[in-house]
Amino acid sequence: MLLKYIINRKTFFKGSAILALTTVASYALGFLRDRQFAHVFGASHTLDAYNAAFLIPDIILNVFVAGALSAAFVPIFTSILSKNDRSESDNFISSILSGSVLVVGIVGVIAFFFAPLLSHAIVGGLDIEAQHIYTNLMRILLLSPIIFAVSNTLGGILTTKERFFWFGMSAVFYNLGIILGTYFLGPSMGIYGAAVGVIIGAMLHLLPRLIASWRDFSYRPLLQITEYTRSFFKIMLPKMAGHPIEQFTFLGFTMIVSVLGEGSVSIMNFARNFQSMPIAVIGITCGLTIFPLLSKAAVRRDRRDFLRETYLSSILVFGIASLAAVVLFAIRYPLISILLGGGKFDQSAIVTTATMLAVFALSIPTESVNQILARGFYALQNSITPTLISVLGLIIAVGGAYFWRPSLGITAIAYGFLAGSLTKIILMSFLLRRESRSLSL
Repeated sequence: MLLKYIINRKTFFKGSAILALTTVASYALGFLRDRQFAHVFGASHTLDAYNAAFLIPDIILNVFVAGALSAAFVPIFTSILSKNDRSESDNFISSILSGSVLVVGIVGVIAFFFAPLLSHAIVGGLDIEAQHIYTNLMRILLLSPIIFAVSNTLGGILTTKERFFWFGMSAVFYNLGIILGTYFLGPSMGIYGAAVGVIIGAMLHLLPRLIASWRDFSYRPLLQITEYTRSFFKIMLPKMAGHPIEQFTFLGFTMIVSVLGEGSVSIMNFARNFQSMPIAVIGITCGLTIFPLLSKAAVRRDRRDFLRETYLSSILVFGIASLAAVVLFAIRYPLISILLGGGKFDQSAIVTTATMLAVFALSIPTESVNQILARGFYALQNSITPTLISVLGLIIAVGGAYFWRPSLGITAIAYGFLAGSLTKIILMSFLLRRESRSLSL
């Protein structure tokens, strides 16, 4: 049955292959970026401040934009396209673009003024100079969610239309911008050159999506409440709480490890970056490409097809992700030594990062499958259930890390993350089948 599924899903696998290749290219540049940082700054308070400075901008983006678009845009836009109403399509896209930029801009201004207070709360374990650097870096990075608000909306259009190449290339250009900023501006601006590179990368992230989608809509500056925008907000509101769970999780992790010594935040982020690559290449890419198929099955109210698509793709993803986890576990030390070792990133930092990555690798299969299962709920226009499950996963992950920190040190973070991931996959697998019964009514 699984073999037949693979043979009959050429479009799905073509889209997944395109996204996988662009994701690998993006991560290759990302590892080059990390190598620059490791060699130039080492496991230092300066790099700790840089990594932590992303948390608030990422939370703003994921609460007010990315969460809504990941759950609500594709199923609603699919419904609009099925009616061939270009005017309604333009109004919907224009309203989402205008609203997301406006909200993110307002919240960003508020965060800008509260940056010093956030510095004390989030990186209170760092020295005063590093906290000052964190404040300045965060203020620069607050520009990026505004740019990403536009880029992610256009990405929703491309995902719905199953045009994945330019969608995937955005991440490649984003990391390229950071590398260029670090290389050309770093010598004169230090870590601030990397922050400017992030803004350049965000604009480069937008560029290919704008080129690929500009013919699909005509933008007008409006905020219109229609049947479709009401449905969008209905799905969006619960997801606003659920989508940034990963950012809130690592916010909690950062607060926990910032007191463990210089470089702890950077080491956690380096290990997490290595772990996230197979999740992105396998889980997220398959999740994105299966989402339109699940949405169409839900619109047709075909429960059998919906469950087949969901669970066969989950089995396939789990198998591939498990193999990737074994490989990453086996090569973790030489991989980190080759890619990050040298310069100011010494042997002690290499060993600690490799040890943490060994535990992080265990959650690659579960996190990859969670990407599929979550989109099953979104296709059914239910974002409440996966949000509640994600909140529970957050509590278990951060609580476990805090509880285990005295005995396990920095690796407590990875064990907590694994515990939260296992909780999510068990609950979502059980509840999605029950939720899909609504398709038979």
